Amino acid sequence: MTTTPLAKLTSAPSCSEWARSQQLEPVGTAGNYKGFLLVEEPLPWPADASSVPELAGVSGLASDAGVRLQLLSSESRPGRSDGTGRRVIYYRQAREGWAGDLVRSECVAPAGQVAAAVSDLLSSGAGGAWSQEGGAVVDVLVCTHGQRDTCCGSKGTRLFAELTESPLAAAQAPVRLWRTSHTGGHRFAPSAIAFPSGTMWAYSDSALLRAVVGAGAGEAGAAPGHYRGCATLGTPRAQALDAAVFAEVGWSLLRDARRALEAPGGRLRLETLGNGTWEGVVHEGRRVPQPDCRTDPGAATKHGVEWVVEDLCRLG
Repeated sequence: MTTTPLAKLTSAPSCSEWARSQQLEPVGTAGNYKGFLLVEEPLPWPADASSVPELAGVSGLASDAGVRLQLLSSESRPGRSDGTGRRVIYYRQAREGWAGDLVRSECVAPAGQVAAAVSDLLSSGAGGAWSQEGGAVVDVLVCTHGQRDTCCGSKGTRLFAELTESPLAAAQAPVRLWRTSHTGGHRFAPSAIAFPSGTMWAYSDSALLRAVVGAGAGEAGAAPGHYRGCATLGTPRAQALDAAVFAEVGWSLLRDARRALEAPGGRLRLETLGNGTWEGVVHEGRRVPQPDCRTDPGAATKHGVEWVVEDLCRLG
């Protein structure tokens, strides 16, 4: 484990400028959740998504269920109108303990009944009274949460505007583009989440997200360097192994059902249904200072950890 020497910059950088200057690898920063709860809430949002008055109690329901709450807003519904319904989308694991394409349930609930809709969806999934399973869709969420971080507010908003002007397209399903609240890792702005894969992306741009939504197979190219991980897979170590296999296998891995397990000799194993079983040794690499925006990196009290995968091999 090493701590990287500080690069010389002419002024105190933003957190995302600093991450890019250090070539900070994002893998292992996706968090670990059983699924995602996406709730439409008109802008503006407070810094903490859980403090929205209309969503009192919803954050607790999501936390109790082990899922991550994300606020949504689309370009077609940018204003605040508390009398309109709220779209509520629940993405959950198709098989407990396994990553891969998530199962979607959603509804449109009256503004005053969002908590009831969330409770029903989380407890009943597709069987709830509010649930309306539609056809297949691809949801892409771009963090534009400027009240939480200026990098997301500037870089994320520019990327969202670019994608609004030149929409994303996927062969397998329609694509819905959303603004979203803080995804974690604002140092990797613009950051994005793609569904149904539940994968999180760093240093995003139009070309990357077009590849994410459009690729069903083929080589991954430069995408593994933008991959924060799959949030339903597990620990940072598991996400790092997943990224290493992604670089070998290509895009088909991200839709494949897979799980990470400890293996003998301190190794980590990734079992997949369609891309074989892989093993490797995963350990901490560089520790990079993680400063707040526009502060001296030399005075940073937090560090970002990079992960190293060695001796990767396919078992079968």
